[in-house]
Amino acid sequence: MTTPPSGPIPPTESELASAGQTMIRPVRGADLLAARLEAAAALLGPLERQPVEASLVFAREVDAGVEAVPIGVGITVGRGSDCTICLPETAGLSRRHFAVRPEFGGWLLEDLASRNGTTVNALDEPVTRRMLRDGDLIFSGDAMFLFVNPG
Repeated sequence: MTTPPSGPIPPTESELASAGQTMIRPVRGADLLAARLEAAAALLGPLERQPVEASLVFAREVDAGVEAVPIGVGITVGRGSDCTICLPETAGLSRRHFAVRPEFGGWLLEDLASRNGTTVNALDEPVTRRMLRDGDLIFSGDAMFLFVNPG
């Protein structure tokens, strides 16, 4: 019969390597839900007024203010100046990275053939098109967006 080790078990090399990764890298199970709630709270907390219509909530850079941009008839996100949400300083973001628009009675996210892809809710698989739900987290390059639909 093997006796379990007493005291804490030291982390493995792979656990140490992943310790510094952010929400951009996936977490699993209950940790995923907790991480999503924490990220949503971090984005919504600093807002002076909560969104009253479908919006994307994001921070331009660390320690910068948080913004909520209403989607309206549709928005585009990318580094290009022609995008509704223009983030020229964001690494890994294409000139026209993704769009969100009302469609099929909901809100459709569409990747615009971006080089690094778009993921939702910290999942590994990039999406081409996906219907969004209130609280979805969208990851593009080094940026994270919260989809809010209070309606």
